[in-house]
Amino acid sequence: METESKSEYTTELPVEIQKMLKNLDFPIERNGIIEQARKSKAIPDILRELGMLPDKKYNNAEDIAEELHKTYMGVPA
Repeated sequence: METESKSEYTTELPVEIQKMLKNLDFPIERNGIIEQARKSKAIPDILRELGMLPDKKYNNAEDIAEELHKTYMGVPA
């Protein structure tokens, strides 16, 4: 069974989120991500998706992408 790498999760994200992730200063917590997205004038759908991230510290864009992937696809059994 093949597993996806965290970097592949990043390329699966909507382009708007990919662009925003490039501009974040890491480490960052969920509220910081949402604040940056608001400053970037992200659409409400993106803000809602970012709001579903677990409230924790993220060390890089791949960590965020992995959590968003779990949100979109669910956690494998």
